[in-house]
Amino acid sequence: MDNFNGMGYRFHPTEDEIINHFLESKMKCGTDFSAVIKEVDISNFEPWELPVHSPLSSDDQEWYFFSTIAYKPSNKSTSRRVIERTTRAGFWKVTGKDREIYDDNSGQLIGKRKVLVFYQGHGSNAVKTNWAMHEYHSQTVHQAYICSHLPYIFLPCIPVSQDDHHLFQ
Repeated sequence: MDNFNGMGYRFHPTEDEIINHFLESKMKCGTDFSAVIKEVDISNFEPWELPVHSPLSSDDQEWYFFSTIAYKPSNKSTSRRVIERTTRAGFWKVTGKDREIYDDNSGQLIGKRKVLVFYQGHGSNAVKTNWAMHEYHSQTVHQAYICSHLPYIFLPCIPVSQDDHHLFQ
């Protein structure tokens, strides 16, 4: 693992590499990428606890993890399966539309990316946080894993009074 932390090394795979190289190799062959992407059950940790589980220390505040897909229990046989994204302190909420990912060389659809935001608390008292996650799903291999990219996004919250509203028009 130390050889990955050398000067000048940055781990920023493209979306094509995340799906074609890392995720599909993990699912097809069980390839061990634990030197750069560790397998972690995302729902067992709060987002602020996850960075210490990354094998790569990063000043970029971006981390990558493999996670098995866990589904919420359902008592309806006809309902679609819903991925479990709840933690002790909150939940990950899918936001926006899925983005299709295409192979850089062939142009074939290889997967999709979901963007999730972490809400602290449960129910109507939940508060949106600055934690976001990109979840990568393969379209070509039976899904047993997802690859999660966890960038910490700092979004300053600026209260605006009625008097200052004209500044933003």
